[in-house]
Amino acid sequence: MSQELTRRTLCFLTSTAGITFVAKLSGEERALSSRQKTPKQMNPITDVPASPAVAGLGVLTWRDQQFLPEGVSGGAFAVVAGKLLYSGGTTWRNSVKHWLSETHIYTPETGIWTPGPHLPERLAYGASLRINQSVEILGGANESGISRNCWRFDPDKNAWLSSGILPEGSVFATAETVQGEAYLFGGCPDQGDLSHCSNSVWKREDAKHWTIVAEMPQGRIAMPATVSVQDRIYLFGGCSQDAASGIRNHNEAYCFDPRHGHWTALRPLPVAVRGTSAVAIDTRYILLVGGYTNAAADSNDLQGGFTAASYLYDREQDRYQPVTALPRPVMGMEILRQGDTIWGAGGEDRNRSRTPQLVEGSFLK
Repeated sequence: MSQELTRRTLCFLTSTAGITFVAKLSGEERALSSRQKTPKQMNPITDVPASPAVAGLGVLTWRDQQFLPEGVSGGAFAVVAGKLLYSGGTTWRNSVKHWLSETHIYTPETGIWTPGPHLPERLAYGASLRINQSVEILGGANESGISRNCWRFDPDKNAWLSSGILPEGSVFATAETVQGEAYLFGGCPDQGDLSHCSNSVWKREDAKHWTIVAEMPQGRIAMPATVSVQDRIYLFGGCSQDAASGIRNHNEAYCFDPRHGHWTALRPLPVAVRGTSAVAIDTRYILLVGGYTNAAADSNDLQGGFTAASYLYDREQDRYQPVTALPRPVMGMEILRQGDTIWGAGGEDRNRSRTPQLVEGSFLK
């Protein structure tokens, strides 16, 4: 399928109107060191040294909140009925990787995590959608291999219900919605081999039928960051694998127009990275945090390549601005926005390790 890369300006913002964030900060003391701590050991708040203020937003500030019951990565994260919900993923216990079906629910007002309904199967590394005040997980993997099952959380029944099946295995895929339509980007049939990942963009027609509507311009990639803003979907970074060069991180960035199936090339990221996380701050800015910048997965340095760097992408000016880094390096952190607050949960903080972190971010004028 041919791809048409249109001029950058087609995806740029035509209006500078945005949302002003007001931070809810208190003068709490500095907490965690770079060493991961358990919830009982942690101090509940971490203030990270701030970067210069962003025009119209202010200074980004991060704080630690009550950690998850255990380290997790690769799960689904959403706001449901005003509470945070984290489901599935993987963890490491005594040097053994475990696939999870647990759901954890966090109440911001009390700072307490409580158990929620288990997924019908252990599941990690699938794409997820936050739609209709709920969350849907699109496939993934577990100890038995690839799963193409889709599950949607029903708040009224407090249960996970079947919502369809994917057309193919899609580990490390991402998904976004535009005007109520769901789109799935890439994905791999094998979590241990990224050389056969898909370069397809799928659109969901119904629970059992998906249609290929485009191809990704950078080819077969895994673990990019995607985010939808207005009627466009933005894609940043990711990685690919081939026999000659192994795993290679990408710094390309693109904007996708679902209506016409067109891609627009954007300014490349400041660094090639996979597993970075993206969230729309308003209609102008996209926040990009964390990731892995070292393609050598077998590095002797367990924390080598993991980054805490954060950037704001400006849709109007097509540029990146460094902002306050995360409290600790991490890739694959799940991130979302709830009103004026940014929440980030879990992620991989070093090889064969998962962090239980829950961080709260806000912009302070």
